[in-house]
Amino acid sequence: MTVKDVITTVADMVGVGECVKNYLDGDRTQGGAETTALLRCFNFIQNEVALDYLPLVAEDNLVSETGKVEYSALSRAAVRVLSVKNANEENLKYKLFPDFLQTQSGEITIKYTYTPIEKALSDVAEFNLSVSLRLVSYGVAAEYCFSVGLYEEGEAWNKKYKDALASVYSIRPAKIMRSRRWV
Repeated sequence: MTVKDVITTVADMVGVGECVKNYLDGDRTQGGAETTALLRCFNFIQNEVALDYLPLVAEDNLVSETGKVEYSALSRAAVRVLSVKNANEENLKYKLFPDFLQTQSGEITIKYTYTPIEKALSDVAEFNLSVSLRLVSYGVAAEYCFSVGLYEEGEAWNKKYKDALASVYSIRPAKIMRSRRWV
């Protein structure tokens, strides 16, 4: 899904579709403020979904002579380190510091969650497979309505957004807990 798809969908949902479509088609006399506001709301919702609900996961292969890996050496802005493994896929012990990660030296693979970068209109959205255009559109519509002072409409869109997020959680496979064994 592209950012432009989300913004045009949300613009229709909140009643500014015509002026946003004109702006996106090249008519710069109207719709600029609405498009900018919708883009800002999209970036906010993308960040919220990735950090609070459905994290984005990345994996980087690095070589470290000292075992010290600067977070800036990772390809994306790390939020939480999930695992560190060596070349043989064995888990390694590691310590987290404010600016770097300390582990064994050699070839390592770091698996982590990350913050998505801000998007422009022409970019492709970064979401998990379980995040749909509908879910994102509800969130952006709610945020847009709140930002322009349409609180009742914002509450309605926010409820749909939260319900869509809850349905994504219900689709996830259930974790099975073994029953207790009594002696």
